[in-house]
Amino acid sequence: MLLLTLTSFSVLGSFDIVIHLQHRNGAALEDAFWAIATPGTDSYLDFMSVEQIATMVGAEDAVLSSVDEHLEALGARSVRVSSLRDVVTGTFDDAADTSTWARSASGRAIPRAPAHLRDAIHTIVRNDKAVQQRRSRQRRSRQLNASAPDALYTIANTKKAYGIPVDLAASNPATLQMVWGPGTFGYSKANLLEHKLTQCPLLNMSKIAFDTAAHGTVGGDNFGEGNLDVSMITSFGLNVETTVSNTNTSSSTEEGDGFGLAMLHFVTELAARATVPQVLSLSLGSLSAFSCDLLCSEAEKAGVREKDCTTFLQSQRQVCMFISQSQVDRINDALKVLGARGVTVFGSSGDGGSHWSFDPFPSGGRVADALNKVGCEFQFPVFPTTSPYVVSVGGSQWSKDPSLPMAWDSGRGGGGFSWSFPAPAHQADAVKSYLTARASTLPASTSFNSTGRAFPDISALAVDGTSQSSPTMAGIFSMIIDMRLNAGLKPLGPLGPRLWRTSAKSPGVAFENIEHEGDNTKTSCATGFPNGPAWDPVTGWGRPVWDGLKLLYGSDASL
Repeated sequence: MLLLTLTSFSVLGSFDIVIHLQHRNGAALEDAFWAIATPGTDSYLDFMSVEQIATMVGAEDAVLSSVDEHLEALGARSVRVSSLRDVVTGTFDDAADTSTWARSASGRAIPRAPAHLRDAIHTIVRNDKAVQQRRSRQRRSRQLNASAPDALYTIANTKKAYGIPVDLAASNPATLQMVWGPGTFGYSKANLLEHKLTQCPLLNMSKIAFDTAAHGTVGGDNFGEGNLDVSMITSFGLNVETTVSNTNTSSSTEEGDGFGLAMLHFVTELAARATVPQVLSLSLGSLSAFSCDLLCSEAEKAGVREKDCTTFLQSQRQVCMFISQSQVDRINDALKVLGARGVTVFGSSGDGGSHWSFDPFPSGGRVADALNKVGCEFQFPVFPTTSPYVVSVGGSQWSKDPSLPMAWDSGRGGGGFSWSFPAPAHQADAVKSYLTARASTLPASTSFNSTGRAFPDISALAVDGTSQSSPTMAGIFSMIIDMRLNAGLKPLGPLGPRLWRTSAKSPGVAFENIEHEGDNTKTSCATGFPNGPAWDPVTGWGRPVWDGLKLLYGSDASL
């Protein structure tokens, strides 16, 4: 069966219909990913080429021809196939005859699926390019205040806390790191220059470049996100070539479920590129598709209609931004490809503790009150940080003394267990130890999936949210990868199995456990996860220790 995702993007008098084809030999790609990621296998760090992956998962010629013919019959003026043979794109003029097409809820013309593929259609969406900002009620500011940084949490003090030399800079021209976001995502050169002058004088602004025509919109919430991402990844990944990407500027990508579509488009396009970064940081996300379905199904028991629940959730900013679990699965397919090609993907663990994307819903309405009740009864993980193919980065801070780290902001750091992704094998022993040691203080067993993918994996400073911790950690690992490239070694690629194995074997060496204070129980709910003496779903294995990172990841001698 073919799985198709039909998406349209308006671009300068034209729009694209993008058809994502289900991967052939999906199980083989899964096996290849874990073999590449797991030390001790014959394929460890044996990254695959685009051609090898295309041969494994790409569509057959007959399928590609069929899709090509269908798009041309619809009036496409050009059709192109991705190098992985898993995406076919048709470009249409805005003046194309769409009279026989279906209409979306917003009234826009959407092409009908061919009859023989109708049962396999993923979704059909058409996005406009106009960015419409709504008042944010669910999100803290992501604008880094470079001119007046907190004296405790300057770049220099943070590097000192981790043992990173303040003047450590990359030297290999092949080292490449990347940040991405849709909507208004971008960064201000003026703000970054101020950050450089006040906090990070060695930051090399000439090493930063967009790979897209969209450079964000000043004042947008995602623009503040982009400022933070760029500031952090370039401060900790000093002198590394840094790519900033904004692949979709439509309003729904920043407000609601258009985000999932934008992420799908980005990761599948990136996975097919000739050159990919060694490090990618994804700070943006929301409650997972499964979490949103669970919210509404439980709210229905309190008399809330599913339609009313879905409409309400879409009115709340960046809460439920993925259309379905099948869309999430297709994003995961692309993340697997990126890992197989040698990319280490980092993702923010979330800013809503174990219950929310950010905060409870504004109370006072029947739907909101019902959802807030359900929200406290269950633990709700976010995505993409819960993907098994992503390194999830939680949040930490300290109080006066950097040597006494604690969990970030009294329970805001996201963490827990995925409802939809099983725990990979490398997590089993450490998670079992945690669940046993903390059995008396855990939330009700029915409120979370103890066999699901556990997150976060590690943590870093997050006084501006875990959107700060992910690019910080990505920049740090860029420096490790730069060392490896200079030594003639390969990048680290998918990091999960090695990270968990070395952390359990050499506790405290590369990541300092954070047990001083902290949990992720939101103040509005009575339950959450406590921290622990080793891995825990609050700060993972802990915050980075530079000398230990060099020892355990800068070479492969310890494996």
